[in-house]
Formats: sequence, C-alpha cells, structure tokens
Amino acid sequence: MIMIKPLKDCTIALVGPIETASFLDILHLPDNQPYPKGTGGSPVNLMALELHKRGYKLLLCSEDPTIDKEVTLQDERLKIRYVPCRTRPARSFFAQESKLMTQVLIEEQPDIVHAHWTYEYALAAEASGLSYLITAHDAPINVLKLNFIPYRMARTLMAYVAVWKAKNLSAVSPYVAEHLKKYLFYKKPITIIPNGMPDKVFSRIKPTKKAGTPLTYASILVGWSGYKNGEAAIKAFSILYQKTQDCKLIMFGAGHGVGEEAEQWAKNLGIHHGIEFVGQIAYEELITRLSNEVDILVHPALEEAQPMSLIEAMAMGIPVIAGKYSGGVPWTLDNGNAGIMVDVSKPEEIANAMLDLVTDTDKRKQIGLAGLEQAKKSFHISVVTDAYLNAYHKILSGTDQ
Repeated sequence: MIMIKPLKDCTIALVGPIETASFLDILHLPDNQPYPKGTGGSPVNLMALELHKRGYKLLLCSEDPTIDKEVTLQDERLKIRYVPCRTRPARSFFAQESKLMTQVLIEEQPDIVHAHWTYEYALAAEASGLSYLITAHDAPINVLKLNFIPYRMARTLMAYVAVWKAKNLSAVSPYVAEHLKKYLFYKKPITIIPNGMPDKVFSRIKPTKKAGTPLTYASILVGWSGYKNGEAAIKAFSILYQKTQDCKLIMFGAGHGVGEEAEQWAKNLGIHHGIEFVGQIAYEELITRLSNEVDILVHPALEEAQPMSLIEAMAMGIPVIAGKYSGGVPWTLDNGNAGIMVDVSKPEEIANAMLDLVTDTDKRKQIGLAGLEQAKKSFHISVVTDAYLNAYHKILSGTDQ
C-alpha cells in the first residue's frame, strides 16, 4: 500500500456525521464527563477507527444539535471537534454550521480533509482552502423526487453547489457516480469506493437455522418516510404472518420504535401483530442484536446509494431481500447473486420472498454465504481504507488530475 507520508507527520480530517460512543475506548473520558452524542454516521465512525488502528493522527469535525458552543474531545492521536447545529438549519442552507466547521479546519490545518456527503460537510472542506476529497453517499435528485419537502429542496441545492465546486470526488456506488454526472453535471472522473465493515462484524457469522425452526426477520430504516418504504415491510410481514405465525419481525431505526410513526401506522391498520418495534439504538447494540437474533434482513427502501444495513447483514452471512430497482442495491448485491431482489413497491413480492426462505433452508444458506463472500471481497473496511489512502496519496501528490 502506498503511504501518504510518515505516520507521525500525517493528520487526516474526517468531516461528517459521527457518534461519540464509537470512540469512548480511545478517548478514555472520565465517567462523569458529559459529551455530545453526535448524529450517527456509521461509515465515518468505522473508517476513523480503522485509520486510528493503523496509526494515523485524526481530526474528526462534526455538528451536534444539543450543544450551544463548540466542544472538543481529545486523546493523543484523536481529536473530535463538534460545532453547534441550530434548529431548522436548512432554512439558511446550513450556512452557520458550514462556516464553523470551515473555521475548525483552518485552525487545525490537517494534511487532507475527507468530507462525507455532498452537503454542509463538503462545503466546509471546499471553503477551507486545504487539500480535500468529498465522498458522495446519496443521489440528491432521486431522493428529492421520493421525498419532495422543503428540507430536501434545500439539501439538493447545497449538493449542486458542493458538486460543482468539487475538485476531487468519490462515490459509494456506480449508481451515485452516474447520478452526479447525469443530473448534477459533474464532468471529472469519480472514484468508486463503497462503505466498509470491520473484522468484528465478519466475526459474528450466523449459522443457518434448521428447517421448521421459527425465523426472525428485521428491517433497519433511518426514518419513517416515503422512500424508506417501511410500510411495505410491515404489509409483507402481515401477509406472511397470516400464513405462518411462527415468525417475527424486528424494526430498527428512527421512527420505528415503541409509540413512533411505524407502530402507530401498523396499529391503525391492525397489522402490528408479531412485530417488535425497537427504533433507534446504539450501533454496537444493533450489531449484537442482528448477530444474535436475526435470520433474514428485509430492506424495502425504494432508493439507496449503498446501504450500510445490507453489508452489515452480508458480513454476518444473513440473507438479504431488497429492491431490484432501488438505486445502488443491485450493485451491492452483485446483481442478485448475493441476495434476493424483488420489486419492493409490491408487498406481495416481498412476502413471497420471505416465505420462500422459510421453506427452502438450502437457498437461505446459499444466499447467506454468497452475500458473505461478496462482503469480504468488496466491503471489508481494510479494502475500503486502502482505497481511500490511495486516493489521498494521489490528491496530495497531484497525480489525481
């Protein structure tokens, strides 16, 4: 692997959503010290942990809606700087948040800035005057079409500005790269580097249950919105539940907890039976529950760039049912070789796939193993990090042009 520069001299800034809990073992904070929780960001957290393990000095710059002034958390090779995020920041296109993050980068002067998502984080990297890479994690126009609200309109305009200015751009799937070229008119080459999973997830490979054993399905969806399509998963499970009640569905993610939108919607229709509404939980708890309880992942989203939930399941050998028209999903599932693809706009198709895996144990095992091999080959965090380090080297050496 080509090294950027000697480890002792190199500082990499990752700018994007993060979760402080992922770094508590490194930071060694006092038990009574309060800290911002952050806003999630599994792709950034996992990559930061891999870079830190390799000996790199890191700056993580992010925003948090619970603070009213900047907060810094620091250890020898890791510094986290949070800036405040106001209520309804999209009304001003996250201008204040982006400006504060730009100031952090200018003060810290990292060797390279890696911004995740083409919004305020990207705009901060571009305004810093430092060498940078922007990673696109979504397809803004398609997301807007499926969720046509003022917030998404503002985000889409931000993406246009960020992408137009971008000197160095990567995308998590060919689907995203093609979208940016077609709809945001990006003319330069785009490097494809997917999301990654660490060894600790691959080490939780789940054995296939025997025929006749009760199965547990799960969905992991961030938000109860139209394009996440959680309604289809619930309807599909209801169809399955009418045929065999020897099964269970667990719904993870914001909006899918007790008393939240998903449960309320399901109860209003009387199709909540057999479903555990868990909602948003810490990443480590999510991974533990997936490996301990879940036999099949159902991903009903109508549009995805390169879903973390799919590669989490694949890395554990858990078979996946997902959308054959859902953006970057087919590429992630090796065009159906590493998972079952259906039209997720039709709950009946999802239900048929769910039932098929109940009765065909060999197919369930085959799909799980195929997903595992695809994840090992393409989505292991070491492979992903090597690709990013190579991209950094090209940018810093001027060979990316």
